[in-house]
Amino acid sequence: MSVVSVRNLRVVVPGGAAVVDGVSFRIEAGQCLGIMGESGAGKTLTARSLIGLAGTGVTADELTVAGVDARALSPQGWRGLRGARVGLVSQDALVSLDPLRRVGAEVAEPLEVHEPQLGRVDRSRRVLQLLRQVAMPDPARRARQYPHELSGGLRQRALIAAALAASPSLLIADEPTTALDATVQAQVVQLLRELKASGLALLLISHDLSIICQLADQVAVMKDGRFVEVQAADALFAAPQHPYTRQLLAAAALGTATAPKPGPVVIAAHDLAKAYGTLTAVDGVSFELRAGHTVGIVGESGSGKSTVARILLGTQPPDHGSVLLHGEPWSGLPESQRRARRGRLQIIHQDSLSAFDPRATVLQILSEAIALDGISRRWRTARAVELLAQVALATGLLGRRAHELSGGQRQRVAIARALARRPSILVCDEPVSALDAQVQSQVLALLASLQEFTGLAMVFISHDLAVVRALSHEILVMKEGVVVEQGPAVDLFAAPQHPFTRELLAAHR
Repeated sequence: MSVVSVRNLRVVVPGGAAVVDGVSFRIEAGQCLGIMGESGAGKTLTARSLIGLAGTGVTADELTVAGVDARALSPQGWRGLRGARVGLVSQDALVSLDPLRRVGAEVAEPLEVHEPQLGRVDRSRRVLQLLRQVAMPDPARRARQYPHELSGGLRQRALIAAALAASPSLLIADEPTTALDATVQAQVVQLLRELKASGLALLLISHDLSIICQLADQVAVMKDGRFVEVQAADALFAAPQHPYTRQLLAAAALGTATAPKPGPVVIAAHDLAKAYGTLTAVDGVSFELRAGHTVGIVGESGSGKSTVARILLGTQPPDHGSVLLHGEPWSGLPESQRRARRGRLQIIHQDSLSAFDPRATVLQILSEAIALDGISRRWRTARAVELLAQVALATGLLGRRAHELSGGQRQRVAIARALARRPSILVCDEPVSALDAQVQSQVLALLASLQEFTGLAMVFISHDLAVVRALSHEILVMKEGVVVEQGPAVDLFAAPQHPFTRELLAAHR
């Protein structure tokens, strides 16, 4: 039985341009359709058409969702369909979760709307069950926390729990594993596999081709609003027919970074420790970063990776230990003394949407950073165009705001902003997590090229071990705030010593 049947779907934006043009597909109960393609191809708009969130310019010869002809649904009809029959896991977890509501209340909301007969006790029990189902550690405590108190991976798990709350027949998963480390990613993939086996229909959008390969029965490759190839997953990965599909698969095959000649130490972290109440986030972390080198930090969500990044940046003081920047004190200085040196050290955030002023255009976002280097107003646009070219974006995006960009485009603007002051050190917190394989490959090549020709040093935090391997020369493996293994990337991937490292590598394969 078809849960979704779509024929000749078109989505037209104001101005008359068709951003989804002539798309057709079916999803049976217990089956998964995977959609892959570059950022801006129309993948998310295709998915949002199934829940009435793609705007008013949606037409189709057939648009049947969970047994309902959705072409003539009223706003009230769409509200009845969303949550109860169709669950959605969005890409931007921090934006999707209400910052003023506790996680437990967020997961309980679909139950309150679609299963009002449940009492408070049963609803709370169901929330904890859902959080356990998505591998949320200590679910009772996490249910009482707010989204900003969770790591990116934990927020994504909360979103998945909320999407499953009302037991929908279709789950739309738009980059559901973007913020997850390899072990938790494997758990979520297994969960989705089990849900699919139970009869759930799954529409999966992902730039991670390994996730598509593990879950999808059929794969649609999307480019410029159209499906350029649709095949059974096994056939497509074994023998792609369209040149663009072959290009995507080639871009996903990342290599291994070659260590250059070591330069001088630019950052030295000594015995860093940080606790939040009774929770120890970082405990005894030490390493050195040299010019032209990359230190990769990997570990599960909540292991302390981002806390280390904040300490290095000087936005959070360590409880113990110190950071030296170019051989001079950094972590213990007041902000007034650090301000003049901040241009040397820049951050690429994990969640690009929340890192931008929603009122600002791309030109304004970049110009603000460019101005800090004393560049006059008349030259800022030229510098902004140069930065966009570095991250493979068109100058036509300068007038757009963050919400008008795709997730991958936003992340590339974030990288351009970080490069605006020509830093000597980049702290990269999941910098390519929102990018499709082709653009991810381009951005990694860009960072490697900048490093080669300018001596740029990087701290690279990622849950994606293939990405870490492609760029990092030394790796720190963190678990529960502690570095459990540390060493050259080549040695660590060839012969991991710690059981947790071996677990991470096994989950990634």
